[in-house]
Amino acid sequence: MRFNKKHLWAATLALVWAPGAQALSLRFDFPQAARHSAVIAQLEIETAEPVRVPSGASCGTRYTARILDGIKGVATGSRLEFGFFAGRAVGAQYFVFLKDSAVLAQQKAPVPEARVPMTSPIPSSEECKKLLPRFIETGEGMGTLEILPSRQRHAPKEPAVTLDAHLYPVPLKLPIAFWHEGFIFEGELLGTVEFSVENFSRYLRMLVGPA
Repeated sequence: MRFNKKHLWAATLALVWAPGAQALSLRFDFPQAARHSAVIAQLEIETAEPVRVPSGASCGTRYTARILDGIKGVATGSRLEFGFFAGRAVGAQYFVFLKDSAVLAQQKAPVPEARVPMTSPIPSSEECKKLLPRFIETGEGMGTLEILPSRQRHAPKEPAVTLDAHLYPVPLKLPIAFWHEGFIFEGELLGTVEFSVENFSRYLRMLVGPA
């Protein structure tokens, strides 16, 4: 059954790490992320700089960005620094969910120089912690959503956000609508979901609530 041009909304971040399990289950919960993120915004990357400690070990990439639409915790038109996942392109636009890096800086790694499962690509060394930007990406980087031209025929090249329903589950009963494409199997949407920037921003504001 094809699911088109109607209804939509939400998704879910559940980071599941079962002791002794051989696999990770990673899904993004927008309502939960909206509650716990210090910053939610649409932004444009202005600079990207690899970060390394004196020993040469990588601490990821530090970005500076201009805020195009401040939804929570930041003003439109301002600038901020965040990191550390690689692959964010200079000049590209993203919706981001960011947390205060002080939270990570206070964590202690169980093993020196080890990477902590299900956190970020930042090594747990004190050297890297000293280089943290003010904000870091949430949800294993899944809280950073790139804005790309629409793939829909009726809206060619219009900026849009596309979600993989396996990673960003989409409840079928929620109202807000725009475009999506995929299939319904046993009551769940499979495939991809596409939103206009305007509607995605409206949805995030609905989750955040009154300023």
